[in-house]
Amino acid sequence: MRYLPIHQINEESILAIPVYNDSGSILLNANTILKRAYLSKLSLLGYAGLYIYDDISEGIFVKELLSEQLKRSTVKALKNFNLDACRLMAHSIVDELLSQSDVSVDMVNIAAFDNYTYSHCINVAVLSVIVGIGMGLNYNQLKHLSEAALLHDIGKVNISLDILNKKEKLTDDEMVVIRSHVEEGYNIIKNNFMISGIVKNAVLSHHENEDGTGYPRQLKGEQIHLYAKIIHVCDVYDALVSNRVYRKAMNPADALEYLMSNCWIMFDVFCVKKIMEYVSPYPTGITVQLSNGQKALVVQQNRIHHMRPKVVVTETEQEIDLMKVLNLTIVKIIT
Repeated sequence: MRYLPIHQINEESILAIPVYNDSGSILLNANTILKRAYLSKLSLLGYAGLYIYDDISEGIFVKELLSEQLKRSTVKALKNFNLDACRLMAHSIVDELLSQSDVSVDMVNIAAFDNYTYSHCINVAVLSVIVGIGMGLNYNQLKHLSEAALLHDIGKVNISLDILNKKEKLTDDEMVVIRSHVEEGYNIIKNNFMISGIVKNAVLSHHENEDGTGYPRQLKGEQIHLYAKIIHVCDVYDALVSNRVYRKAMNPADALEYLMSNCWIMFDVFCVKKIMEYVSPYPTGITVQLSNGQKALVVQQNRIHHMRPKVVVTETEQEIDLMKVLNLTIVKIIT
């Protein structure tokens, strides 16, 4: 299978990974033959691309880290505003990730604009737990981290979609409303005795910056809890690599560069190092341009050095291991 932007997908291609709507229900199942009407509708809904099967990607398998049922149940819990169910889903995310032999992130986010809020919360929970596993956090710590990550944007439920989805630059007043979501989220969960104080603090503090320029309390460095530091990095990363109504998704490699360039300013350097260890900037199944001008398909990750995977040149089907062919590099993802 491989990922292609919708405008590059040929009619009659076969869908490899299911497509969900904003309620978590399946719009199209895997193995669906993609008619032009389906592609046009998905494009209108805001889906930027899909994973498909084709001859050049035969034998390439991209693993989804969470089961379809868990993702659907988590979206339902978030949409229904069911905090108890959200906690259970957060724990299930930890259980499913701990059951994996390899928990690195190796997929492109294919959510639509309307589904962004829910898919973003799930993605941030997954990324945060993976970073937490990499840091050696214990089971109870991972459960608390997952709860905080899943609920980190719950305060946005009371913010107008006109502001959340505004294409133009936000006004100062609108920015104040957006920033209020951390305190709104805290207020929503603060009286729930089943939610730990550490979780509540992380929800409140996930936009604090290392240098004290964040919000809402201008905390800095060690004043910020580790869970909030982890969620901050994962929140920004997923936001950067996701398509929004006001901008296109950033290439994963560029998003990681952004995180690195803002270490000690916005982000904790240890958290950034860990996300770089477990997130593939060039996901398997993506088409890239090499430094010699050739287009190539990423077919296998190199877990020692994510920047240098194995690729197959699309025109010649030549396989190249970029760990061995050091005079070639990936220049960009082709979208």
